[in-house]
Amino acid sequence: MTEIIIDSSRCSGCKICITLCPYFILELQKEEKVVRVKPEYASYCSKCGHCEAVCPENAIIINYEGAGTVNNLTSESLPTVGQMTKLIKMRRSVRHYKNKPIPKEIFETIFDTIRYAPTGMNGQSVQWLVFQNPDDVRNLVSSVVEWARKVVKTQTDHPLAPILPMIISAWENGEDHICHNAPHLVIAYGNKDNPVAFIDAIIAFTHLDLVAPVFDLGTCWGGIVQIALNESPEILKTLDLPQDHKILYSMMIGYPNIRFKKIPKRNVAKITWR
Repeated sequence: MTEIIIDSSRCSGCKICITLCPYFILELQKEEKVVRVKPEYASYCSKCGHCEAVCPENAIIINYEGAGTVNNLTSESLPTVGQMTKLIKMRRSVRHYKNKPIPKEIFETIFDTIRYAPTGMNGQSVQWLVFQNPDDVRNLVSSVVEWARKVVKTQTDHPLAPILPMIISAWENGEDHICHNAPHLVIAYGNKDNPVAFIDAIIAFTHLDLVAPVFDLGTCWGGIVQIALNESPEILKTLDLPQDHKILYSMMIGYPNIRFKKIPKRNVAKITWR
């Protein structure tokens, strides 16, 4: 249950919080001219925290189970247009990694950041499974290769059928073209009944994709892993997820072994202006 605490001694009745609340939970008491919570709407609170964040008098506090701590970044400046543009355009899919593990504290810092990625109705639905041991990543890849062998034999019309023989051959020659010898794999999962869980995960992974280079890390979206997990109950079972949850997507991450010097060409934006 979300607890919305309003300190009436601080509230100035400016109504900014009322304007921002998407679910009509707050109202102004005409007599005292301070904001209060409508009891009949309190349960609709999505825990977005906008009322607390916007209040100029610091009169509102939102409490709920599982809420993490909030860092005070008010004195920090935002990236410049040039810095943000460079970060987005220089980001590359990394398929060559150093044999160097990522310290757990760096992972924790990254997840502390990307937990702020937007989610449908602020459901904060994305949960994470992080493969910290490179051997565990390699074991998963081995299982995906076995799945690929079955697909090649039995599903000639499978979308990946043209490339799976090359991936299998590379594996037999000691090359990993599925996770590219990444030391870590991050898997997002969520409740099966959440209709927007997949979108939530993709948004969260996009944040991870952009935050990673700040820590000198590289990433690559795990499309083949995702397809294998969707199609192979045997592999999925090895992840030991709650039964009412489903895999949403996966991403490799590690320290890049190759550095890109230039921004590659991309199509110009195709826009219809109205």
